[in-house]
Amino acid sequence: MKFTTLSDDEVVAELCRRIKETRISQRLSQIELASRAQVGIATIKRVEQGGAVTLTTLIGILRALDRLHQLESVLFDSEVRGFNAELHPAEARPPQRIRKKTATVAEPDMPGKEKDGGKKMNEWYATAMENSVVWPVHWPDEKK
Repeated sequence: MKFTTLSDDEVVAELCRRIKETRISQRLSQIELASRAQVGIATIKRVEQGGAVTLTTLIGILRALDRLHQLESVLFDSEVRGFNAELHPAEARPPQRIRKKTATVAEPDMPGKEKDGGKKMNEWYATAMENSVVWPVHWPDEKK
């Protein structure tokens, strides 16, 4: 089964199903597992029914089932990266900070303003004023 094709809830449900399956294969009762994992019986029941589980509780349950070593496969990639970093320190150095890339906005073309800055701003304003349209305002009490 590939976890990459499952939703988060389905992954949790599958992990919980496997925990229950392992407990039963080891012939442990829920009470015995709860005692070994140092959690309450209600926690074991909730986990086996597919309820949410904290990482600390999961670690405790895996330790009680003698399956904590299976987490090493999850962390194996980071160990390999650490080993490669020791061999090639300059290449494997991760960035210290990741920043969002800023979008560059193109400056709008303004009439009377050259892109190379050849004309001055006051010329742009003068051009804008020449090209402006002023609409006459008529007040309701005024007669045409």
